[in-house]
Amino acid sequence: MSFIQSAVLLAWVAIVLLALGYAGLLRQVTLLTRGQAGGGTATSAAAAGSPRSTRDLVGFRLPAHGDLPDLVEPGAHRTAVVFVSPGCSSCAITLTGLTQVPDVQEGSVALVAVSTGSCEPALDNLAGTGRCVAQGRALLEALHVPATPYLMALDGAGTIVAATLPDQDTDLTAWVHQTRGSISLTEEQS
Repeated sequence: MSFIQSAVLLAWVAIVLLALGYAGLLRQVTLLTRGQAGGGTATSAAAAGSPRSTRDLVGFRLPAHGDLPDLVEPGAHRTAVVFVSPGCSSCAITLTGLTQVPDVQEGSVALVAVSTGSCEPALDNLAGTGRCVAQGRALLEALHVPATPYLMALDGAGTIVAATLPDQDTDLTAWVHQTRGSISLTEEQS
């Protein structure tokens, strides 16, 4: 096989691979567009088994039975719930950052970590300022939480008043203060 024949064959292989990648990308864009166009509510998203968006989660009231109501700290005006995974460095950073928020340190906002595995790493990061629910993958799946870490604020009645997928630039103090200070529903833009 000559050099030119090899080059033409490799070019065709590259074109086929690019076409397959482009088709996959178009499929993902189509699915995302349908989800953002109001293609579903919290109920239809849960029924379809797809992750709920922040818009779907905010205003969702936890059922009165099962394990979900245990996420609300009894007597707390607000409970900040953090979904984490053991070994997740961004989860550790988020938990440590939340423990340094004045509202959490003063106890006006309760802090609950839900770990997909063991609570040992989460408890180290909580440093005594909150509690951890171990083996919480079922809770994560019940709420269709898209990834860890994931933040949720619950009012005393178990209604989700804020939710966000934090990144390294998220101002945790501002997020907690916003969720603590308002009785009305708020929505974080992610």
